[in-house]
Amino acid sequence: MKLDKVKSPEELLIFLDNINYGVIDKNGNVLNDSSSEEFQIACNNDWYVRDVNEIIKSKVGHCYDQVEIERKWFTLKGYQFKTFWVSAYQEEIENSGFSHTYLVFFDKTNKTWNLFEHSDCNNKGIYSFATLQEAIDYQSSNQVKYATNQIKPIKKYSIFLKEFSKPPLNLKMQEYLNFVTCDKISDRL
Repeated sequence: MKLDKVKSPEELLIFLDNINYGVIDKNGNVLNDSSSEEFQIACNNDWYVRDVNEIIKSKVGHCYDQVEIERKWFTLKGYQFKTFWVSAYQEEIENSGFSHTYLVFFDKTNKTWNLFEHSDCNNKGIYSFATLQEAIDYQSSNQVKYATNQIKPIKKYSIFLKEFSKPPLNLKMQEYLNFVTCDKISDRL
């Protein structure tokens, strides 16, 4: 099935099952274990913002990639939506930031804000909330839980959250993070 043939958010969730969580290194190897050193090196050195069709064709992408597939579909279908980048971190611990991107859409029929989550396999699904803030708070708490499981906190994790627009193609990781954290759309939060 092609992306433009997907009819509903529920079908999109199934469509995205064709995308394996991971990153492709410079040698074309697919790395799936986000906690591995090789994965982190590939993300920092080899990953770049790809065209949605390239991501779908490769069948590989982490949350930064998958949210762009979601963005394209929700745009094609005329939904009101927002994309967010969230990081749970501790200033006292170097490299303690665990980031994630996700999409929240408004359902006109039910008048609800819905978290659309595919790349986080522990929380995969569509979750409905009365307000956008409830959806953001829910996903932020998931990010803190994930970070806490990775590095035992010295104190409570802090959350850094930014709403962001579609990034330009071919940005490398540091350029992408600069774009996301400096995007003017973020200033509304």
